[in-house]
Amino acid sequence: MEVSPTGQGPVPAAANYNDPVALLHFLVNLQNQTLEIQRQILENQRQQLELAREAAQVNREQRARQIAELERWQTGHEPVLEHCRESLGNLEKVHAALMGELANYVSDHHENLLDGDFALTDFVDRFGPRLAHLNTMLAVLRPLAAAVRKTES
Repeated sequence: MEVSPTGQGPVPAAANYNDPVALLHFLVNLQNQTLEIQRQILENQRQQLELAREAAQVNREQRARQIAELERWQTGHEPVLEHCRESLGNLEKVHAALMGELANYVSDHHENLLDGDFALTDFVDRFGPRLAHLNTMLAVLRPLAAAVRKTES
């Protein structure tokens, strides 16, 4: 005799599958184990759903705080908003030029980028920090410029 993993009781170690009663007991035990596993899966899914709901609520609250903070800042700095919109347009042109330069560099040096660590490191050093910082600046300016457009319409 061996003990089943869910503690459903003893199961014959070598069940006689020609014996209908032994086969029926085996199937019932298997169904009980399957049902218990499905119950555990359902409970895990309920816990995951509750966690997802909590995370969504936290995200909504955080977004509401960010919007309120942005609106307070905009109210206190209205003269700056128009400059932000103009700066955004100019920086988007700079960004497009940098992306074009990056694409040309990759096109001209793609073999070296594949073959050598030095060339790849040089490429990342050349474009990475500038692009990362520029993307951050654009991400800050876009909501401010969008606020100017809202007030204009």
